[in-house]
Amino acid sequence: MNLTSIDLNLLVVFDALMNERQVTRAGESIGLSQPATSNALARLRNLTSDELFIRTRVGLQPTPHAIAIAQHIQPALKQIQAALSLERNFDPMTSDRVFTIGMTDYVEFVLLPSLLSLLGTRAPNIKIQVRSGDRQHLLALLDSGEVDLICGLFPEKVLWHEEQPLFQEKYVCACRYDRPAIGDRLTLDDYLSVSHLLISIQEDMVGRVDKILAERNLKRHISISIPHFLVAPFILSHTDLIATLAKRVANEFSTTQNLKIFPCPLPIEGFSVSMRSHRSTHNHAAHVWLREIITEVARTI
Repeated sequence: MNLTSIDLNLLVVFDALMNERQVTRAGESIGLSQPATSNALARLRNLTSDELFIRTRVGLQPTPHAIAIAQHIQPALKQIQAALSLERNFDPMTSDRVFTIGMTDYVEFVLLPSLLSLLGTRAPNIKIQVRSGDRQHLLALLDSGEVDLICGLFPEKVLWHEEQPLFQEKYVCACRYDRPAIGDRLTLDDYLSVSHLLISIQEDMVGRVDKILAERNLKRHISISIPHFLVAPFILSHTDLIATLAKRVANEFSTTQNLKIFPCPLPIEGFSVSMRSHRSTHNHAAHVWLREIITEVARTI
């Protein structure tokens, strides 16, 4: 298909329809009337030989073909927008910009205290807004431009993302210090004989440990599954449960919540926390500075 024969403004209309899922709202978001937006949708359907959007009681539902097209068009439009509005200079000492960062509660716990301390001296008027969610939600926020970057565990490779490792984390086991039947050493038999607390961002009842145990034809008993790391130490301090936790979380709460920490009695790999940004903002002065300051903080962890 020859691009010279296509009205590229139709791509802007398509993006608005994907975001708003309603013709009138989509038109208003890009300054078009409802008839003009409907006409553009008709032209898009003719261009793609696909219905693209199906009317339902809750709005327009994109077809599989529309979803596939959006995965290519939306990143391209963001790159064009970033190129046209590129900031040549950014002064963190005078800027009052609000940066929006996507993080899990674990990454918030590890990064934010040091980051805010550094910003206090380097960029006193800069503000940080944190958006949370699971991995897929954070990736969606990055693609939609709702966050400037995201920090977490992202095994997926995305062509239009830039990724940089930040730090490594290990797993340990923890329970309350005076828990009966557990001494100074946690054996695998001990581990399998007690009830567990599972931290699952996916909000299910199966974790990485359970997959390792299944390979050995072993199984543990999980009494509760929670989606947030930072609730776990408080539950452990009031129960006989054991949890497999990120080492930094366990160490931080070992004193305040009276926790005993053990090496894991089975081999379990740690994880790498990385920072992802959209390729469309890679050379944007403000984003370059933000990535550099987070990288500096990560080196101190």
